[in-house]
Amino acid sequence: MITVNDQLPTSSLLDLKIGNHITDGNKVSGKISGIEISETDEFLMFLFHLENSHIIVRKLKQVC
Repeated sequence: MITVNDQLPTSSLLDLKIGNHITDGNKVSGKISGIEISETDEFLMFLFHLENSHIIVRKLKQVC
């Protein structure tokens, strides 16, 4: 089971696939049934749909 949060590298979040088992490290865990990725000027938002819930991870974009 993979723990997903804003500390996980973006590349690792992008590698997750439907069927992987994930947890938020607290109460929410399950198998990924869908993934949505949104992008703004400030952050990437990953929405992982699980069988009975969801996990949202926001990653701030690195500004050079």
